[in-house]
Amino acid sequence: MQHFGEWLGSSQFGDVMARATYGFPSRTPHQRFRRDQMPARYWEGRAWQFRDEDQTRFSDAFLLWNRDEALRNYDLSLAYFDTLDAAEFETALTAVLSKGRSLRPVEDLTQWEGVEGVYVMVFDKFKQLYVGQSANVRKRIRQHWTGRKSFDRLVYGTPYDSILPIDELRALDTTRLYAARSLHPDALEERLEQAADPRFTLNRTAGGPFNPLAILLTGARARDHALTAVPATREEYRAARETIREHIEAARHDATSPIPLLAGLDMRIRVEVDQDGRQHFWSNRDLVGDALRSGLLTPAQFEEFLTRLGENVVWPAERPPRR
Repeated sequence: MQHFGEWLGSSQFGDVMARATYGFPSRTPHQRFRRDQMPARYWEGRAWQFRDEDQTRFSDAFLLWNRDEALRNYDLSLAYFDTLDAAEFETALTAVLSKGRSLRPVEDLTQWEGVEGVYVMVFDKFKQLYVGQSANVRKRIRQHWTGRKSFDRLVYGTPYDSILPIDELRALDTTRLYAARSLHPDALEERLEQAADPRFTLNRTAGGPFNPLAILLTGARARDHALTAVPATREEYRAARETIREHIEAARHDATSPIPLLAGLDMRIRVEVDQDGRQHFWSNRDLVGDALRSGLLTPAQFEEFLTRLGENVVWPAERPPRR
């Protein structure tokens, strides 16, 4: 099959984004530090995520917890996309394209091999766009189509406010392409990205020159997913945590499984508004995940919990036998 002049090879993840293949787990961290680069509390706080002291391979607990976070963000993102208006998206796209007079529709991506410039990817089904730049436009777009987001970077922030990662979309999700040649693409990318309506944009960080310090200080952009949530108080949050802890401890005392009770809890999303007007979202599913992270639940118990909620748990091919 050809798409924008490119032959698409077969992929285990398909040519369109799908929940079943979304956020496929990997034990390899995106980035590793030496022990002398980070303080002791950094290593201690992350210990549960890894199966080895050097923190080079993710644990079963982290694979389960992180993919659950990613899949919930996926569900919220797709529900959010359904609320968007196609005509408003087209207006927003036109506003972006008007800021780059040299942008042209791309019909044959092979003609952009080795070309430095800026590109705009359009995903009409989701009413989203993405602005990027590269020293090789063709190569970079193909990387978006065939690569995967690092497993530990699928979610920036929480499932409730993270922007869906561009590298989880597949080739056929891209319905339109625009590109412009530029020897100095930073300025053009920044101008286009600043003109983009955040409602319709998948860029997690600002355009222009890469600034890791700014990202570190400000973090990635957050998205309001227009959530429908049940109002809750801090006291209700604390009570919900205590209820889950009591279920687990009672089951341990009785030598029974707490999972049927935990899976039967109300999983609706709650929202607490603090004194500054900021919203904090949570659900009992988050709190059960916290029990896994703290060691109150085992990975096998959390896997059973997810299965009872209807999830299909997948593992990397190299998953070892359980001890």
